[in-house]
Amino acid sequence: MKGVEQLKGVNYEKVDDAGLHITFGEERTDARVLDVETVILCTGQESVRDLDEALAGRGVKTHVIGGAALAAELDAKRAIRQGTEVAAAL
Repeated sequence: MKGVEQLKGVNYEKVDDAGLHITFGEERTDARVLDVETVILCTGQESVRDLDEALAGRGVKTHVIGGAALAAELDAKRAIRQGTEVAAAL
């Protein structure tokens, strides 16, 4: 009803003024550029902040939540709550 499209097997190639550049699968085929205003990534179970640091260095505001903020414990409810709170604030 809200026009949400879910994609699987996606590789996030880059984000620039054109949008979010993605490809699909290990072969990185079917390149697309998504016209986006906000990007929310929900990936992995390790606290890796390379993207956060790179974006902060460019003056881009980020929000680190869930396992990215605290990978010591898995807490899906906490991550969902944090994601919901950030989305509502945007």
